[in-house]
Amino acid sequence: MSDPRILVTAGEASSDQHAAGLLRALRATGCRFQAYGVGGPELAAAGVELLADYRELAVVGLVEVLGRLPRILALLQRLKQTIRRAPPALFLPVDSPDFNFRLLPAAAASGVPTVYFIAPQLWAWRPGRVERLRRTVRRLLVLFPFEEAWFRARGVATEYVGHPLVDAARELPSRAAVRAQLGLDAAERVGLLLPGSRTGEVARHGPPMGAALARLEAAGQRMRWLVRRASGLEEAALTAAGLTPAAELRAEPVLALARAADVTIAASGTASFEAALAGTPLIVLYRMHAASWWLARRLVRVPHVAMANLTLGERLLPELLQGACTGERIAAEVGALLDDPRQHERIRRGLQALDARFGPSGAYRRAAAAVRLELERRI
Repeated sequence: MSDPRILVTAGEASSDQHAAGLLRALRATGCRFQAYGVGGPELAAAGVELLADYRELAVVGLVEVLGRLPRILALLQRLKQTIRRAPPALFLPVDSPDFNFRLLPAAAASGVPTVYFIAPQLWAWRPGRVERLRRTVRRLLVLFPFEEAWFRARGVATEYVGHPLVDAARELPSRAAVRAQLGLDAAERVGLLLPGSRTGEVARHGPPMGAALARLEAAGQRMRWLVRRASGLEEAALTAAGLTPAAELRAEPVLALARAADVTIAASGTASFEAALAGTPLIVLYRMHAASWWLARRLVRVPHVAMANLTLGERLLPELLQGACTGERIAAEVGALLDDPRQHERIRRGLQALDARFGPSGAYRRAAAAVRLELERRI
């Protein structure tokens, strides 16, 4: 009897990383399977046969997606045909709801059980889509504690498994040890830039970040700035956005770089949450197409954008969004953190409370156990 086949679809860098971590944990249980689908370098390294690379599809914003819509629709049609002609034993969509929700009915119609890993943020916007999850998903695996109750109350079989990034942050050595590993002097002031994982994000966030660095230098803030290049992102994109050579290009993990830094300037997203888990005081920012922002303002229903703020239930970290995302505002927030030790310490202590919200480590292990259970039911 051949090994069961898992269709996995991960539409961005963080999804690719988490999907690969889950599949590795699943193999570690002794479970035998074949996996294929949509992903990137992490899933490829985990032995997944890629039908498409997410980097050809990944965009952010309701307007920005239009340019790649024909390619995305063609891939969706191809995947639906694949599901109908040779149904996999399990469908494993990871985050990316705008892509994955279009595959859920096809899987359900073909009798393929779905385990959805990393909940779409329906509690933030378009909550009506929860009905599709309720009708098509066998089990939803969520990373944040508050999500379990929200989805269960709406009829979705949900299991909180913990957050892999919290697990990773708990393994970080001290700030001094990380600095030594990264070749950073123990006494120097270090800043970290996290402009995003996509070319479009870098193009929007790079100029205000670069302007902020120039203002800080003019004000006498002498710092060593690092900019993290996300996997798959071309160095040319960072240079075109004005971030290099003003900042030193680094490719080490976000958690390590953030632990070593005195302050981080981060685009909202997974990387900003990683920086928060590392305990680094940071400023969170985000810019998008004007029309996308107009729509988002009318659809999004949460009081904060940064996941650290949402999890803590307070505006601990400054958020500079759209028109507020300027070099002047960024420089002012960074200067306030660097010049006021009490403010720096207040945020650092507030970030320490994040860890306690997530319970014991073992997120990938628990997610893998849930996936294996569904596979065994299928077999």
